[in-house]
Amino acid sequence: MINSINFTGVIKPEFKNVGQTHLKATPYDNFTKSETQECDNAFIKWAYDTDFMPHGLAAALTEENKLGSGFTNSVYKIPSNPNYVLRVRNHNSIDDINFDNYTLVNCEDKNLKSNFGQCVAKIMPADSQYPIFEILKKQKGITNSNPPSSVVYHENGSIREGELPYEALERKEYYGKCLNILANMPQESYDKLINELIELDRAGYRFDYYNPNNFLLDDEDGKINIIDIDKTASGYKNDLGNILWALSGIGYFDTFMSDYDGVKTDDAAREEAIKNTITVIDKYTQALKNKGAKYSKDGYEFTTKLLSSLPFSFYLRSVNNDQKMQKLQEMGVLD
Repeated sequence: MINSINFTGVIKPEFKNVGQTHLKATPYDNFTKSETQECDNAFIKWAYDTDFMPHGLAAALTEENKLGSGFTNSVYKIPSNPNYVLRVRNHNSIDDINFDNYTLVNCEDKNLKSNFGQCVAKIMPADSQYPIFEILKKQKGITNSNPPSSVVYHENGSIREGELPYEALERKEYYGKCLNILANMPQESYDKLINELIELDRAGYRFDYYNPNNFLLDDEDGKINIIDIDKTASGYKNDLGNILWALSGIGYFDTFMSDYDGVKTDDAAREEAIKNTITVIDKYTQALKNKGAKYSKDGYEFTTKLLSSLPFSFYLRSVNNDQKMQKLQEMGVLD
């Protein structure tokens, strides 16, 4: 099956100056707000106003509310609040938990103005043997392209449970579908994406571009949404070329074009994939121009994989990487 769980961020914040706000359960399931600090966290305010803990938390953790499971985590919807989701690690059991012994902790970073599926609160147990629950901003869209083969296969080469082979026709068709959605996104979608990547730089976050699934494609609203960010050292700059490598799904391009194991796409689908990839490259490059941003010569995936790909060669009308670099410099989009 195509992985459809990655619609919320994987974020590992390291906030040193962000305060904590607690909602503490009494034996009567009433809650009192900590008097030590004021809280402007929208989720915590909502949880306090609606008596979300402990009964609302327990009620959300049912199979019917499970949105899916990824490699590491499972995610649950919160029926009474569509703006957030619950995430818990898969190796933790959620059976026989005393939810009275949990505390809400504020971990929201106000420097992030946009929605990146980031963690805004944690529900912490009094006893470390019980799992931690994270509250994430909910994102919208389908996962982009296909994940790396390492997500599909174990290190010994055996396929992971529930995964389709990397060359499966369903994966090829899904790859083509995502390229078509991306190609038909308006230019404003790409401009917004670059704005958000610049915002991550300023706030000190790294976007995990290694998995194309970390983009969510909201075809209805015409948005390219980002998930999976990490707090990083001050001055870090996300590489915009490497990010296009992920967005375009170019790592799957050769697999899509191949006939491995007799799984073949027809000529029309191949031509459309090439055309759509060129369009994605063009709109992304135009967004760089519009926002005064640039590709970097230091981006490994960009310079060694995307730049030499067939669609990029068609886009710049050259098969020589040095000539391509020169053309990008003349376009004003390469450092």
